[in-house]
Order: sequence, then structure tokens, then C-alpha cells
Amino acid sequence: MRVAFAIFKFFPHGGTARDLSKIVSTCRERGHDVRIYALVWEGARLPGVETVVMPTRGVRGHVRQRRFAAQVADHIATHPVDLVVGMNKMPGLDVYYAADSCFEDKARTQRPWAYRLSSRYRHYAEFEHAVFGEHSRTRILTIAPGQDAVFKGVYRTLAYRFHSLPPGIERDRRVASPEAGRALRSEFGVTDTDILLLFVGSGFVKKGLDRVLRGVAALPCPVRDRVRLVVVGDDKEARFQRLARRLRIDARVRFVGGRDDVAAWLQAADALALPAYDEAAGMVILEAAGAGVPVVATANCGYAAFLSEAKAGIVTPVPFDQARFNADLERLLTADERALMSRRGRELAADESLYAMAPRAVEVLETVAGGREPAVVSFCALDYSKTDPKYRSLLPIAEACRRRGMNVQVFVADWRGPRPEGVDVVVVPATAVGRNRRRARRREWVAKSLRSTLPGPVVGFDALGGISIRFGWELYPEPDNAKTGRASHQENSRREFSGRPRSGRVLDGLPPGLGRAPTPPGKSREAMRAEFGFGEREVVLAMAAGDLASRGLERLIVAIGRLPDALRRRCAVLAAGRPGLRLGGAERLLELDRRLRCDSDLSPLDAIEAADAFVDLPFHGTSDEGRYGRSSNGWIFDALAAGRPVLTHAAVSESGLVRSARAGIVLDSPFRQDQLNRALAKLLGSPDGRARWSANAAESASRREHFGQAEKVAAAIEQHARGRSFHAASLPA
Repeated sequence: MRVAFAIFKFFPHGGTARDLSKIVSTCRERGHDVRIYALVWEGARLPGVETVVMPTRGVRGHVRQRRFAAQVADHIATHPVDLVVGMNKMPGLDVYYAADSCFEDKARTQRPWAYRLSSRYRHYAEFEHAVFGEHSRTRILTIAPGQDAVFKGVYRTLAYRFHSLPPGIERDRRVASPEAGRALRSEFGVTDTDILLLFVGSGFVKKGLDRVLRGVAALPCPVRDRVRLVVVGDDKEARFQRLARRLRIDARVRFVGGRDDVAAWLQAADALALPAYDEAAGMVILEAAGAGVPVVATANCGYAAFLSEAKAGIVTPVPFDQARFNADLERLLTADERALMSRRGRELAADESLYAMAPRAVEVLETVAGGREPAVVSFCALDYSKTDPKYRSLLPIAEACRRRGMNVQVFVADWRGPRPEGVDVVVVPATAVGRNRRRARRREWVAKSLRSTLPGPVVGFDALGGISIRFGWELYPEPDNAKTGRASHQENSRREFSGRPRSGRVLDGLPPGLGRAPTPPGKSREAMRAEFGFGEREVVLAMAAGDLASRGLERLIVAIGRLPDALRRRCAVLAAGRPGLRLGGAERLLELDRRLRCDSDLSPLDAIEAADAFVDLPFHGTSDEGRYGRSSNGWIFDALAAGRPVLTHAAVSESGLVRSARAGIVLDSPFRQDQLNRALAKLLGSPDGRARWSANAAESASRREHFGQAEKVAAAIEQHARGRSFHAASLPA
């Protein structure tokens, strides 16, 4: 593998430069050819590595960086490599080592609005967007727990592009002898009764040296008189020396510059402080803890989480409060628990994973360069609604693909509620006056996003052009708009698809929702009925659909209106989804008021759990033969699994499950209202019949053959991702 690294400034005491040296060394050990591009290089060159220093002209730093990035791109064009890795953010990277935090987040939260008008802001925002933007293909190596969350929040970066690295602390930071530490204390006049407080870092402003100085000045006199603060690092000292003089602690502060003997200083120190304003990792935190030095750090330091978990120091919370830090610093320097912190820090250093950053990073680079990354499966469900039976199988199949090691992204137009773990939910932006125009723009946006995504299967739950696998959208026909004379959106999509190669497999005839056994809601049936205001004597009918009108809500209301008074007053409807019709007149006519509940945010499983029966009477128009077109509702199976009788008609695919289980009533197709009226009266007026149907439903739905379809579909998708054809045996019956 030929790999090129790009870094703005290489200087020996910088954390990013040290990490680069470790990664390069591991690459060399594995036989890879390495080239390093640098804008500025200080110190000795790395042995066995081609180093290209490209100094550029420019008064301002961001101008020089922009010119440097252009020169790197030009040089790589004439001297190609297999992989380009950036230690700083810039365009054209295959992999970025995330040593810096999110610039855009800081610009929004820590800077005045006028800052975003500057050329400096535009430069850094553009370079960061080139790495993290939605349509970028750059992989990101994160170096601290939770570091990716901020970038995802700002840029909606897909999860599969992030690769988490373990810490990479250096073992030699623990090998200095106690004698070396005592020699340093003696050299700088630190007695055995003094407290040597250490600050290590190049970047005094960013790492919070001013906070340390104020913390030392605020210590009680008996403690402050014993403290000696030693500052190790390369940076401009003048402003901090002036601050120390103003605080009248300048006699207790020594600036010793960048040092190669940090290990000896850790042996000499009694404590270390790193109250950073912004710190992606904070390697010195773990190095100090491993050397047995108690540490106080702010929670925004990436490695502070390890310190907190090991209880090897004190983590000051953010937002930062100087008074709180002052108290934490005093506690660190005087508390009896210092010895326990020291011991726990040494125990933490015994964890071998703390030294594994470089090998893991090189493994990721080899995987990316070799094209061996897991496939990305893209699900297109632009009209997704969690209550719509059309999408009942979406998440079970997506999660099954994730369990098989594939990366998964789901394109939707809207999403409410928590997002499934490990699945990227991509909300597609689109603004337009007309509905069809919005849909067209969403399709265009998805097509652009797919071009920047790793190659992999595209599974369409909607009729969408260019997909490789269609998931049975023929089961869900949409009526044409006869009044306007315009074809439906689905028909337009069919025409668009018909003009493309039809090599994709159609996964139709599958019963949506037949994945793993449904997970019951967290609340009991009694608690849910009480929450919705239903009494024990009421018979609650559940429905679930994205558009309840299309699943027969109006038909059900008419049937309820024709029930005998005694039954009607005991009947209630709990529907998960949008009503799709105006219900005011029905409520007054049938006296339903509180007993008719429609909520698009309600989980269908919650509605089923609170109900006594499930009803699905879809209306999609008629086919040329005069019979109702095929339809499907996976929530019927969930109702059966929960032991709820079902009332539906024969045009619904799952009606066969109801018939074979003898778990409800299946009306003839085509639909007749009078037949529904009689069936509803029978369902409500026969408690013994409902109990029998309920037992049959639970027994039938518990059979093993009803489960595992999601895993089989995921296996078929995996076959497609590997370039293999589908086999009938691999798909659900």
C-alpha cells in the first residue's frame, strides 16, 4: 500500500505529530510505502519516509493552508498513491485523523455571529465540510469516546464513515526512574515539602493554562505557599507570565518550554492539571495517570472518560465554572484519596488497549485502501410512517442487515422519535410548493447521496428509479387522481423505473412484520387502558395505518353507528395513524367523543396492547377484474401474536393467517358494508367467541415458522451485496 499523509505543521512536541509518527512507524513495519506532505516541518525527519515540505506564501495562516492543500492535490495527481490521509481537515482526503474538535460547532456556540462573516471562518468551515459533509466519502478516525456525536449533529455524517480508535499512549512515559524525577525537582529548586503541579501541552490558550493560574491563585495560603507550577510546552508565554504577575503567583510558576523528558517530569510531579477549553483527546491525562500522578481535567477532554471510569483523578464538569475547578484543584492537592488515585491510575495503565491506536489505525487504512469495507445497504422509504403497514418490515430487515455486519442507511422524508441503534436514518431535505415537486427533489437528493456512498444494494420500499431491490410495492397500489387527469406519483415512478435496466430483484409476497417475535410494550394492558381513559367494560378496537381512511376507518365508524345502542356505547376505537378524514360529525352522531382516539405518534404495538381486537378494512379501489387489489398489513400478525382477534377482509394478504388460526372474522371480497355490520356486532356481542379467537391467535402466532423472515431477507440482500444472484431457497416463502 502506498499511503500519503498531509499535516499543516509537524513539530516534535505536538500531539498530532506524535500520533503521526506512531502510525507511520506501524505502516513501515507492515511494509507499506509512506509519503508525508507538510506545510511546516520542525525537528528531524522520520527515517525511511519520503517527506515533501511545501512552504507557501501568505500573510494569514488559512491562506497558506488553502494553497498547501492545492499543492498537495497537484503533486498527488502526478505522483499517485493508494490512500490520502489527513492529520488536518482539507479537501481530497480518503481518511481523516480527527485530532481536532468540530470547528463549526465552536463557531456557532463560542463565537459571536459576526465571526461567521470572516474569510477565516469561511475557509475552515469549507475545509471541515469537505471532510464531514453529507455527500463526502472521507472516512474519519475518531480518537475519543463520543467524539463523533458532535459531527453527526452538525453535518448529519453517516455512522459507517466513523472508525473509533483506542488511545495510543506511549509506554516510554512510564519508564523514567524515580531518581530522574528527584533530580528534576532538585534542579528546579522544588523541595520534598513542596507540591509540584504540572501542566503539559503546546497550546496554552486552548488547554486552559489561564484557568490553572487562577486556580493556583485561589488556593488557601498554606497550600498556595507550597505549590510550584511547572509549564511544559511550546507556545507564547508572555500573556500568561503577565497574568501570573497580576495574580501575584509569578514566583511560583516556571515555563520550561518543550521538553523531551516528559516522562521524568511525570515522575517528579505530585499532580497534573488540564482544564482545557477544547481538547479532542488529551493524551497527557492517561500518560500522567499511568505514571501514578493524580489528574484534574475538564469533562470536555476526550480521555477524561477513562479518568472518571478508573477514578484516577477528578473530572470537572462542563460548562466550566472557575469556582468549581478551584475547589477540585484544592481537593486534588490536599485530599487523603490522592494515594488511591495514584494506585488506580497505575492499574489503568495495565490495560493493553490503551496502547493500540496505531495498529488499529493502520488496519482501517488497509481495509479502506483494499476496498474491504462492509457493504452499505441503502433503504429508500421516502414516505415512511411508523404506523404505515407498508413499512412494517423496514426496521426489522434493516436491523437484521446490521446484525450481519453490513452498514445500513435509511432515507426518509420525516422521522419522529428515537432512532434505531446502529442504523443511519437520513432525513432527506426538500422544499417546494407542490407535493410532486418535493418528491422529485427528494429523489434527486437521494441519487446524489448514493453516488457518494460505498457501493451496495439499494432497497426500495417506494417505487423509485434506479434501485437494485424492490420490496413489494406492487402490494400497495395508489389510486390515480381522476379529477385532475394526472397519473399518481407511484405510476410516474413506475414509468421512470421501466426506462432503466430491470435487473433488480422484487421481494414481493412477503408478509411485512414477520421478523423476530414482536417486542411487547413496556406498560401493562391495564395501565395503557387507564392512560387512554378506557374502562374495563369497553371493547376497544385497534387500527394502525399511515392513512387510516385508506384502511377503512370510515367503514368502521359507519358499522359502529348501526350497532344496537348497548353495544355502541361500549365500543371504542384506538387508532395509530392519521385519520385522513374529518371526524367531527361522526363523533357527534355516534357519541364517540373520547372513545375515538386517532394519534399518528401512537405506536401500533401500544394500540394493540390496549385493545380487545384489531380491525383492518383497506380501500385501494378495484382492479380490472372487479375485485379488490392485493393489500397487506403486517400489524395483523402483531395483533395475533398479542392474542387479539382480527376483523379484516379477504383482499388482505394476512387474512390467510387469520383464517388458518381461526382467530377472527374474514369478510368476503369485494367488500360489502352490510356484511361488516353483522360481523362487528358478532365480534362485540360474543365475549366467549373473542376469548376463543384470542387463544387461537396467540397459539398460532407462536409457531416458529412465522419468525425469521427478516433474517432471510437480510441474507438475500447480503448475497446481492457480494455480487451473487438470489436463490429461491434463501427467501421467505
